[in-house]
Formats: sequence, structure tokens, C-alpha cells
Amino acid sequence: MVDTKVVYMTWSKFVTKFLNLGLERKVWIMTSIVVLLTVPLTGLFSYHQAARILETYAYNAAEQTVNQLGESMNQQLKSVSHSLYLINASDEMKKTMEWVDGKTEEKEQVNMNRMYSLFSRIRLTEDDIRTMYMHTPKGEFYEGLPYEKKHVAFQDTPYYTAMQGSSLNKWVYLEEDPLFAAPGPVISLVSKPAYVNESGSSESYLVLTLSADKYLNSLKAIQLVPEGFSMILDGRGRPVLESSPDLAEELLKHDAFNNLQANPAQFDVHTAEQEFLVNHRAIPFAGWHAVIVQPKNRLLAPVQYIKYFSIILTVTLLVASFFLIRVIVRWVNQPLRSLHILMNRVKEGDLGVRFTPKYADEIGELGARFNEMLERIKELILRVKEEGDAKRAAEMRVLQAQINPHFLYNTLDELYWRSLEFQDKSASEMILALSSFFRLSLNQGDEETTVAKELEHVTQYLKLVNFQYQRQFCFEVDADEQTKNVIVPKIILQPLVENSILHAFKQNDYSGSHILIRSRREAAGIILLSAEDNGCGLPCELVTLFNRPLKEDSMFPSNNSSAKGYAIKNIRGRLWRFFGERASFSVNSERDRGTRVEIRIFDERSSLSDESAVS
Repeated sequence: MVDTKVVYMTWSKFVTKFLNLGLERKVWIMTSIVVLLTVPLTGLFSYHQAARILETYAYNAAEQTVNQLGESMNQQLKSVSHSLYLINASDEMKKTMEWVDGKTEEKEQVNMNRMYSLFSRIRLTEDDIRTMYMHTPKGEFYEGLPYEKKHVAFQDTPYYTAMQGSSLNKWVYLEEDPLFAAPGPVISLVSKPAYVNESGSSESYLVLTLSADKYLNSLKAIQLVPEGFSMILDGRGRPVLESSPDLAEELLKHDAFNNLQANPAQFDVHTAEQEFLVNHRAIPFAGWHAVIVQPKNRLLAPVQYIKYFSIILTVTLLVASFFLIRVIVRWVNQPLRSLHILMNRVKEGDLGVRFTPKYADEIGELGARFNEMLERIKELILRVKEEGDAKRAAEMRVLQAQINPHFLYNTLDELYWRSLEFQDKSASEMILALSSFFRLSLNQGDEETTVAKELEHVTQYLKLVNFQYQRQFCFEVDADEQTKNVIVPKIILQPLVENSILHAFKQNDYSGSHILIRSRREAAGIILLSAEDNGCGLPCELVTLFNRPLKEDSMFPSNNSSAKGYAIKNIRGRLWRFFGERASFSVNSERDRGTRVEIRIFDERSSLSDESAVS
């Protein structure tokens, strides 16, 4: 039994030893393991996929070919059968058979011309029929020109033998036509006239003959792979037509061809030498089968090629990958080794070394930071030395320079009370406004404030400015009680008011000027803060820029140093950082009619209170 503790300790030692290796060796080993796993697996997967696709394609191609062959031949034989039906259904056939049975006294030549005309008309509609022949006890009728009729009795032909003991139509293949002198093999449809059933004459026969060369050429043209062949077999597995009789002779001895109907449309046949793929399709009108035979080693030769190619390619890629990984790891690690050497020199006290990066990559950036660190260390050492000499004097100056903001508040309050003693009301109001303005601006160091304090801050600012301009303009602050406790960033309204005073009104003429500051709660928990003036308005390009989404802080040009642009950018940036998508900033302005700036804030607490109030 394996001792788990021993295995764990052995594995821990191995991992520790590996982790203590150099960076270059660790990267090379780990990368090589990844390549060793991925490349063969990728090659194996690609081979199996390609082999499966090629094999499926080969099998489908063979099946489609035999289906096309069987369907084509079946359609052609069906067309010939249709011509036989037209002959049997014609008036010419009926009248001739009545003459054969002695029901009419017509001359033989009349019936000869009648049947010749019928056969000629059928020939016009069916080009594949080479000859048409009918044998009766009272004479022969045929349309065989330009072929010469042989002097042979019908009873001495294979056609007569094939029809003995059967009233069904028979398809017969012969190496040569027994009735006519035309060269080449033939396929003939042998039948008894349909009128025989009524007349009782059983010694009348119809023969429609086709040239077999056309079908042989079609079979020979089908060769999906070398040593493959095609053939037409009758119902008992005997060959009717063969593209390569020599190749088919040995294979036809196999029992699988004796009853093709019992086998699937695609099956394998094994011989002593090789394995064959057989595809077959029935030809219903003749009771035959179209068969295509292909040696599987030839059929699947591309699969074997892909197999050997995949093996060679996989081995080649593995060898090349190991070599390239080694080169790349060394090339990447070289700057790190150089930086490591420089760090060891710094450790020994040499602060004059510098790393010279060749490229602007991460290692180059690391080297640049290393150089900056050394410069910073040198500066800090010099600064520590300088600061050590002036430490005590600096401490005294720092203690003397400490000013508590409350000292400023208390001083302004003292000035306020003393101005009251001299009964200077305006001075006391200015001092009180200035004291409140500073107190609200500092806000005890907090960035957050309430809408109420923000409106108070704007009010004190407007009072101070109105004192400076001798009360030439008027202002109004309208605060909604439902908005006063909403938390907002401090100093987001005062810059808007300052823009109005500095830029919206004509210089040195503030008569008739009006500023309106308002806060109110809209539906669904939306808080609206607005600053409105009746000044000269803003240019269209600034209005377009100010109405961009809050997150587009980069919309302001870097060289835009105007107070208006900077103040707006500052407010928009702080709103985005504070509220994100819960805040919006919009500007409406018309030339010589004024400007209105609106800040909308979605206050979740206000929304919840609205819902509770509704419920």
C-alpha cells in the first residue's frame, strides 16, 4: 500500500525544487509542458475530424453516384415501358390483333403498313429505342431500318425462351441482337400484347430493343477511385452490364451479391486481399440493381495521407517549438538579468549605476522606474541631510505659523461687534456675510454638504458681491423645504453665480440685472438645482459642449483657461465622481435673453419617501 505521507513529502520537495529554479528555466519548462500537451492533442483532434469528414464525404459521394445511376437507368427503362403501353393502347394494335385472330378480312400489307406507322410514331417520341418488333402467328411486324432483319425464327431466340412459363414483361440483356444485324450488345423489353388477354392468342410477342453501349459507357465513366468499378446485376445477382468484367469476376462469387435486397444500401465485402465498399440501388422497372464497388484502401487513401502528414507535422512543430521557446525565453530574460546585476551593485552601495532600456516595453518601463528610484534615493539622502540641519528652526517656524480657522472666525466676529458699536450697519453685514461665507466654504474640511448650506453659501456670496457693486443688481434664492437635507458636493452653485456676474452682465452696468437661485423637488425623487440670469447668454459652441454627458470630461480643450470653462468643468467632474449616472448637467441659453443652468440629482432617499407616502 502506498504511504500517502511519503508521496506528499516527495511531491512537496519536487515542487519546492522547481520553484527555486531560475526564472528562465521555469518559464521554459512550463511553456514546453503546455506545448507538449496542446500540439499533439490539436494534431490528433484535427486528424480525427478531417478523417471523419473525408470518410463521410467519400461514402456520401459513392451513395449519391449509385443513386443517380439507378435513378437514371430506371427513368430510361420506365420511358421504354411507357412506349410499350402506348403501343398496346393504340387502335393500330387493336385492329392488327383482330386481324391476327381472324375477326377481319384485311390484307396483310394493310396491317404491315399500319404497324410500321405505329412503330415509326413511337420512335419519334423515344430516341433510345433502336428497333421494335412484333411476332404473331400470321406474320411479323417491325420497324428496324436501317438495320437488316435476320432470317431467324422467333422461337429460336432467347426472347422466346425468356417468356416461356411467364406472362410478365421481361428485360433481357444479350451480347448481340438476335433479330437484327445491328452490332453491339442490346437490352430488350419482351412482352405479350395486351390484346392477347381478350383474343386468347398466346403466340404473339412484342420486343423493344435498346443499344446497351450507352449504358456501358455510363458505367465505365463512373470511377470514383482507381480499381473501382460499377455494374448492373439482375435479381439473382448475375451481371447484366459491367464496366470491368475482370475486376468483378472474383468479387461476384461472394454470397452478399446473391440477394442484394436483403443487404443495406451500403455494406462492406471482405476478400482475401482487401476490403471493398459496395453501394447499390434497385432499378424497379427491370428488377435489376445498380452497383458501385470501390476498394476501401483506395477510397480512404486521403485519410491515410492526413494521418502520416499529421504525425510528421506534429513532431516537427514540437521540435521547432522547444527550440524557439528556448530562444525567446533567453531573449526576454536577458534585460531582467542585466537589471538583476545592477540591483546587486546598488545593494553594495553603488548608486551611480543606471539601466539603459532598449525597448519601451514592461521591462523597459521597469528599468526606467529603477533609474527614477535611484535618482529619488539620491535626492532623499541630500534632503535628509539638509533637513537635519534646519530641523529645530523649522519646528519653531511651524509652531508659529499654525493658524486655526476658528481664529479667523473669532476675529471676524469681533470686527462685527465692534462695527455695531460704531453703528455702521453695512460694514457689520459685510463682515457677517464674509464670516458665514468662509465658514460654509471650509465646511470643517468635509467635501459633502446639504442643499440648505449650499444655498446659504451662495446667498452670502451674493450679498458680498452686491455690496461691492453698490446693490446694482438684484438676486433671489428660492429654496424648497423638501430639498434642504439632500447631500451634495460643496461649492457647486457659487461658481455658476460668479460666471453670471463676471460674464453675463455688461461691464460696470448691472442695472436691471437679476439672478435667480432655486431648488425644488420634481417627481420620482429628482432634485433640481438651477441658476438663472437675464444676461447676454452663451455662445452656441459652449452650450453644445456643456450639454455633453457628464462622463465626457475630455470635451474641454486643454488650452481653455477661461474661468467660465474651468469652473463648469470642475463642477461637472465633481458631480460625476460624487453621483455618477444619478446626476445630469444641462445649459439653456439665448443671446441677450439670459442663461439657465440646471443640475438634476436622483435622490434615492427622496424616492423612497415618495413611495412610502403613496403607499
